[in-house]
Amino acid sequence: MGVEIVRAHPFVRPFASLDEIVTILGGTKMAFWPFLTAIGADVFPYGSGNDGAVLTPSDEAAARALEAEFNPIRLNGVHAYYFDSSVNNHLNGGDNANYSHGNGTVDTAFSLGAWIMPTEALGTARTIIAKYGSTANLEEYDFRFDASGNLVLELHDASASASEIGTGAGDVLVPWAWNFVVATYDGEEATPDVHLYRNGSDTLAAGTTTETGAYVAMEDTAAGLLIGARDATGTPAQEFEGYVALPFVTGKELTAVEVTQLYQIGRRLVGLV
Repeated sequence: MGVEIVRAHPFVRPFASLDEIVTILGGTKMAFWPFLTAIGADVFPYGSGNDGAVLTPSDEAAARALEAEFNPIRLNGVHAYYFDSSVNNHLNGGDNANYSHGNGTVDTAFSLGAWIMPTEALGTARTIIAKYGSTANLEEYDFRFDASGNLVLELHDASASASEIGTGAGDVLVPWAWNFVVATYDGEEATPDVHLYRNGSDTLAAGTTTETGAYVAMEDTAAGLLIGARDATGTPAQEFEGYVALPFVTGKELTAVEVTQLYQIGRRLVGLV
């Protein structure tokens, strides 16, 4: 089955829509990459006050040009990139303090999300966005879905080898379709409140997490931010299989209303309306 390239809608104003997204994400530590380019080896962040770094398209061996491995498709003024687990490709953001949301003692609120289109049947856990260097005990967080298609956010205290894990239920991902996925965390490490949204619907309405070990807080480690994989860029794991568009990380807990607003704006950009 192939992917239909979405034709630009004549009434969509892409940059006005992107500015709306930036306004909603707001706050501090906001990083948003709308994938404006289809060639080259740099993926630039967008928006006034953006704290994100340039992403490097990579596989496990080296940086790669977008057109060489990521098969960009044009949507409504933005692109979606293809992530192929068989070649270990991912986007590498490197270590940046703006991507960390804990200092080993306390956590701060943050949210992260993207539009994703898995291009395989459910059955394999895949990472969407992570700062999680498990091969060197540098774990911070991993936003993924499990083998059943449930969204998962893992918060990890590397020094204590402890975690808080929130898992959604009842509204699993749909392969070969666009899914808007968002994870939010209120930063209250003693009683974490985590919410996991698919297409604006909260799949973890209770906000509860499962603790393993004695979790204190995430730490600001040297792990790099990866989109489409976790661990180190030279040894990526849980590589995503499919298309990704409009990923972001922001230092605030998005509300349900804000997630719905982002969903409606994103629908225009990916060509669903």
